[in-house]
Amino acid sequence: MRLGLPKDKAIFRSLQGFILSLGSPLGWIALQIMFGVNPIVDIGENTGIYIYMTVGTAISFSVFGFYVGTYEGRVEALTLIDPLTELYNNRYFHERLHQEFALAVRNKQHLSVVLFDLDHFKRINDAYGHLAGDKVLQAVSQSMRQCSREGETIARVGGEEICVILPDCPPQKALQVAERFCAAIRDHSGFVLEGIQIKVNASAGVASIYAPEHRGNEWDLYATADRAMYRAKAEGRNRVVYLGSDALKS
Repeated sequence: MRLGLPKDKAIFRSLQGFILSLGSPLGWIALQIMFGVNPIVDIGENTGIYIYMTVGTAISFSVFGFYVGTYEGRVEALTLIDPLTELYNNRYFHERLHQEFALAVRNKQHLSVVLFDLDHFKRINDAYGHLAGDKVLQAVSQSMRQCSREGETIARVGGEEICVILPDCPPQKALQVAERFCAAIRDHSGFVLEGIQIKVNASAGVASIYAPEHRGNEWDLYATADRAMYRAKAEGRNRVVYLGSDALKS
């Protein structure tokens, strides 16, 4: 899971540039008509000029649009991506969760979230230093991106907390997704400090709603996942805990 914003923006701006470039020959034809020149005759007599004008401006505007779009996409990506993990950041997470909740309500669907917290992460920082901790976070994030599937939004929402938004995902499927990510984290090793292998586990909290039956908001859902994650910690860590819809009302 990685944003394609620079590429997407570049293509969009390039197409915009191409469309705008069509105004050059059309504008010239309009001027010819204003001065009483028959455009059909003029095009026949000056075909090369019209081809040069059309192709030249199309290439110039498209290339310029691609450059502008690439830069614009990079700037936009910087506001949405966590620089350390390359996951979505907390700002994007808030916006996306709000959007997915509204969509679930409108379409009468399930919506689930899974909140992960790396177990005993402070021990890693204390034993090996914060640089090692950063490398472990990067390794874990890469592992989660690699095992993610279409439609799953992964965001870093805290120091070592990562949340996954699962649209149109009922509880049982959400539990399976949580186990898949936990296995990916558990099976991935971060090699830091001259070959020292650091194994990490995660505790996960799962919460799910069926929008037509839910009377709260998206943050009730997130808060429930947070409580489920802390219960997983209390029950021994390295496990997944699900809190049902009743927990959202407590």
